[in-house]
Amino acid sequence: MNLSDQIKHDIRLGLFCLPVMIAISVTGLLSGHVPAASIAASGAMTLAFGANKSWGGSTFVMMLITTLGLMLSAWMGSMAGNVVPLYIAGALFYTGLYVMIANIDSSAWWMIQQWAIAYLISGYYSDNATQDLGRAAMIGLGGMIQMFFLAIVYQHTSFRLKNLNPRAWLTFLKRSAFLYRHKLHLQWSVLTGVMAMCAVMSTVRFFHMPNGYWAGMTLLLCLRNNYQDTFGRARSRVTGTLLGGVTAALMITYFQHPWFLVTAFMVTGFISFTLSYSLISKCYWLYSAFITMTVVFMISSFTAPETGIAEHRVEATLVGGFFAIAAFLITRWVTHRKV
Repeated sequence: MNLSDQIKHDIRLGLFCLPVMIAISVTGLLSGHVPAASIAASGAMTLAFGANKSWGGSTFVMMLITTLGLMLSAWMGSMAGNVVPLYIAGALFYTGLYVMIANIDSSAWWMIQQWAIAYLISGYYSDNATQDLGRAAMIGLGGMIQMFFLAIVYQHTSFRLKNLNPRAWLTFLKRSAFLYRHKLHLQWSVLTGVMAMCAVMSTVRFFHMPNGYWAGMTLLLCLRNNYQDTFGRARSRVTGTLLGGVTAALMITYFQHPWFLVTAFMVTGFISFTLSYSLISKCYWLYSAFITMTVVFMISSFTAPETGIAEHRVEATLVGGFFAIAAFLITRWVTHRKV
């Protein structure tokens, strides 16, 4: 498939993911439940980023497992958020698992990445037990609606429900567990990744950085297997976040109507997950810009619009990118390899 055909495929798939997000957001606006709708839409958007992926030959099953993991991770993050040591311990666990699985199974790695991000974000929105459970449920609801909508509307073999055959999936899970068990090793990359996350979490907490979870997200997204990729990701992430943050801040300054914020969230979200399908490696800075705008508009839609959100993203990105590069350099130094 050439680049032109790939772009057309990505746009088509992205358009299939958009109706659920629009329906959820419009329902929230019309009913006056914008915060709840924005949380549900975020669950639907996460599934949209995985619409081109599969696990064991099935996108549907991967989305199902991803959604269940998102709900559990969001609930755990919310519950741990008020207990800083516990919250940081959870972040370290997710980071270690994320780095260990990176070279073993790309689909499982992506799912763990989404769970880790849900955990990090939810920790900054802790409330009482009922509210925490409700937030996790809304994320799961949005993900489930997106998953079933794609399974019904998007006619693709990886969405066929016959892939849910229990016997076939039991065999696949046993085979995967055997593979993981024999390939998982406690390597220096795991130790330095965990140390970097500990440093990131400690830094944002020590300096009381608002929305510090973005630093942890940046660390996870920038960690790669070689210096060039890690440095390139960190540089592009900083550039894109700065561009997206400034653009979103300017737009929010002049346009703060709820309908505008939700519409902007939809448009930038669509562009973000469409870019993520096959063009992310070619223009990561552009993807970073739009995902930054998406998050800023999403948060502004269920809280009071604040231009400071964009500034916080830039600060946190610098912290996360710095420690991602430091983690790789330390790994290479300890293992006596050339960068």
